[in-house]
Amino acid sequence: MQRLIHLAGNLSSPAILIVLIWCAALLSVAIGPVDYAGQPSIVVLTLVGSGVGLFLLGCWGGKVLFVRYFPRQMQMPPLSRRMLNRIVTAVSLVGIVGIALVALDRTMLSGVNNSAYSELLRCAPGLVDAISIKRTPLLYGGYAMFSFGFVSVALFLLKGEEITGWAAALAQLSIVSPIGYAVLYSGRMPILLVLVLVVSAMLVRLAQGRPPLPRGHYLIVKTVAAIGLFAIYSSAIWTSRQNFCIQMSPLITELQQETMPREVPSANVSKPPETSEKITATDLSNRIAEARVVPPPEQNPTAADVVLAMMLEAWNVKPRGYVTSAIESSRLSPRGAMIGLSTYFYLTHGVRTIDMVWHSRDKFTPKWGVYEIGVLSPLLRVFFPSNQHVEAMEAEQRSASIYGFFPTVWGAAFIDFGLIGAIIYILIWGVVAGWSAAGSKHSDLMTPLLLLVFILASILLSVVQGPLGMANSALVLVSMVMTGFMLDFARLRSGSPEDAGELQLNGSAT
Repeated sequence: MQRLIHLAGNLSSPAILIVLIWCAALLSVAIGPVDYAGQPSIVVLTLVGSGVGLFLLGCWGGKVLFVRYFPRQMQMPPLSRRMLNRIVTAVSLVGIVGIALVALDRTMLSGVNNSAYSELLRCAPGLVDAISIKRTPLLYGGYAMFSFGFVSVALFLLKGEEITGWAAALAQLSIVSPIGYAVLYSGRMPILLVLVLVVSAMLVRLAQGRPPLPRGHYLIVKTVAAIGLFAIYSSAIWTSRQNFCIQMSPLITELQQETMPREVPSANVSKPPETSEKITATDLSNRIAEARVVPPPEQNPTAADVVLAMMLEAWNVKPRGYVTSAIESSRLSPRGAMIGLSTYFYLTHGVRTIDMVWHSRDKFTPKWGVYEIGVLSPLLRVFFPSNQHVEAMEAEQRSASIYGFFPTVWGAAFIDFGLIGAIIYILIWGVVAGWSAAGSKHSDLMTPLLLLVFILASILLSVVQGPLGMANSALVLVSMVMTGFMLDFARLRSGSPEDAGELQLNGSAT
């Protein structure tokens, strides 16, 4: 058991983890149940190897940076429990209030059935600019706050032994932020992100020689239950989305035709095409309600041929022979096969996307963060409607046949910043990883510790997206940095007699 704990603790090294993750990802694509023809290609292997090499170089630089220029921070006194509990309480409340504001705006003030609207955009994301919904300042305020819920959960796992009372209860309740965000937008990634943050915090604790979870609070039971419920939710939402898209396909076609730009008369050829009026929220809700009355077409996925046809049509891939054989022999149901294969494809298809991005590299222009940082696109649409940056970005993705697919960290870096910018981006990612790893090992500062949790999570999810592009993880990163600074700044200002006595007591206990 000690050897296993030691091995798990080694995974808290960003350098070790990224090598293992990408070796596993490439191997999974090569022999996994989904047949990606010709993948991983020589191009993919070269790009991934170069990206990992740049990250490792950055890691080394970040480690040197901390050891040489942050020696004084290594001897700072520990943070008092009182101040820790106060900050955890504040961070938790900010996250909970933030997701409550988002929920209030989306479900009661937007003027549209939120669940139906979110599902519709999942089926046809191009309709986002064609539908007029109400947005209030509560939505933007909630967006600025809800990501602190992710931080509160991670902070509680890191310091659970010292967090007590209402602070502990609120920190655990903060899980409603990622769950609420996922449910409101009919997605899965926010929940996956917080679960990966939990795993990352456990790895950090193991590296510190502590048990993976704080004692008490029934955290083992809660963690297992959360993973099980996520698996059920993920399966249910995939099935629900598939059925919804099939049932709404006639309505989606109508909406797309209605919102297509109208050509202007030939006498005015110098003018751009006129766009149709936006669909109102009330009209959309009524039309969705009418479409729900019509029974969906019958589906009888009873053969391997149906699964094969669906995969070829949707993803241009096919299941490997051993999967097809299992379906034909009835050892695996077609429905179970589609759920399993879709989840596998969901997490691994980014390797093929790297190849597609590289071969279409001349079609891309730098997006400077708009591609990865999800909150920027709606802000541009709402506050700068004449700006065509988002439309141009989507057109480039469609031209390269990657629209709607995950690009991995390497593809996302190139799309957002170009070749030279991508190299700098990966190096900075590596520097932050090395700095946070060295800081968590050679000091008890909270900023490096929280950053390390985020970095490890970004590595685990790098086969899907970049560190700034997973479920608005850019907001989570900002929240973690702000929280870490608050905790470390509080230590500098902690000088009252009562706090000083408690600091001395904590130092003796340590």
